This record gives sequence, C-alpha cells and structure tokens, in this order.
Amino acid sequence: MTLRMALASMAVLFTLPAWSAALPDIVLLGDDIRVAVLQQCPQPCRSGSNSVATAPQGSSASSIASLAQRAKHAVIVVNATQGPLPITREHIQIARQAGVPSLSILLVNVAQVDDTELLELEELEIRELMNAYEMHGDSAPVFYDASHAAEMPVQQVNGLASALTALKDEPARPELELTDVTGKNLATVIYLLTPEESALSLPLRKDSPVNVWVNGQVGHATVSSTNVLNPGDNGELALQLSAPVSAAGSRLLLEREGRIIALGVVVGISSRYAERQMVEADELVFGNL
Repeated sequence: MTLRMALASMAVLFTLPAWSAALPDIVLLGDDIRVAVLQQCPQPCRSGSNSVATAPQGSSASSIASLAQRAKHAVIVVNATQGPLPITREHIQIARQAGVPSLSILLVNVAQVDDTELLELEELEIRELMNAYEMHGDSAPVFYDASHAAEMPVQQVNGLASALTALKDEPARPELELTDVTGKNLATVIYLLTPEESALSLPLRKDSPVNVWVNGQVGHATVSSTNVLNPGDNGELALQLSAPVSAAGSRLLLEREGRIIALGVVVGISSRYAERQMVEADELVFGNL
C-alpha cells in the first residue's frame, strides 16, 4: 500500500491542514519569522520548479509534520537577532520524524547583527542541533539575507531566493511504502524528550493521554503498557488509539498541547495488542541531547 493510498483510506485520522492546498516540495521551518520571509520572497518563490510552503504561526507539531511529510527539503529559518530558539529544535525534530531527507539554514535580519563571530556561533549551534537528531548539520548549506563578510559569495546572501535557486535540482523524495497492517494498538519504541528539549515533557505511565502523529495520521491515544518512562528515557511503550492506523515500521511523534514530547518508531501494530505483528525498527537512542 502506498502512502497516498493509505492516507486516502484513513481520512478520519488524517486531514490536511486547511491552510495548505497541497503538500510542498520545500517547507520552511523554524522561527515564526518564516511566515514573513515566505510572504516577502520575490518571484523565485512563486515560479520556481519546487512548490514552497510554511505553516501559520502557532500551528501544532502534528500539523507541521503533516505539511512536511512529502517535502524533499526543509529550510530552517532563524532570526539572527535572537539565534536558535526552542522552536528551532522542535522543527528539526519534526523534520526528522517526517522523513525530510535534507535541511539547510537561512539566517535572516543579519544586517542587524554587528558581531560576525556571533553569527558564526549561531550557525554552529544550529548545526549541532541538526547533528543531535541525525540531520547532517555539518553538511547543511547556509544562506543569509545580507552579507556579513566582504568575501561572502553572492549566491549565499539573497535570502530565501538564493536558497531556492540552490535547491532547484534537489532530487525528488521517494514515495514511502507502508506495511499493510492496520490496528488500534501500537507497540512503539520512543525517546521521551528531556525538559531542555520540551517544556511539556512529563513521565508517561499507564492511561496517560497523548496525541499521536504517524505518516500524516493524527489520533488520540492512551498509554496501555504498565512501565513508566521518564524524560530522557528510551524504551518500549504500548499505545491504544481511538481509531486504527496503518503505519508499522514508521516514525511517530507524541504530542501534548500541540508540542512534541516524544520521538519514536512503530515496531508493531494490531487490532489486539496480544496479536501484534512485529517489524524491524530503527534504533532510537539519542543519549544526551
């Protein structure tokens, strides 16, 4: 079953956000300033070979993940006058779990920062965040909306337009094949975010309510396993959903109040937990982030 077919059959769980007419090739993530950046981008943003979109300010993590689920690239937008914020980390997490293959960095309001070393430190911090979630920060291209050094190449300093020009030949993202297994009970392996990574991260124990995002499907769930996971733990967690999903072998997000609290992968799925079908899963051990 293809992702497109699975989503069509799961309409009760998956609804594309009303503000998105289609899933984009390139998605803007990061600071809320990303909305203005896209609105102000000149012609290349509207007429290039890649469709581009971003989520409105205040969007839930699951809505943003749904927008990014078919994107072949994400541009992480950071306001240089503030540096990376908690939302920067969260959107990198979203990109990882949504399967976005590659990221780049766009620093804006660069002209308002006099200290070149500060900009370099901000860039380094963003790259380290990407590396922490296995998103290849060391090789991520970086773009600016103004020059901060005389020797900077012009293709780096025209903001989003430069980024989109550089990404015009980005290869298409392969369509994901889902395991043809459906059910309301998920066996998962998750990493429960630390308080540094999520202000809403609390222990998960039996009957804890959570929202689950997996491959564009969003549903309510409760913890059905008896073990307790504390912030910073990697471990197994059984979830009972309010409606069935088709997602074995897929990455997932757990969400509370619209914010991410855990990253994970579905290792089994069934109509009854005791009969779950197991699939090989990615190892999900992040350690100290």
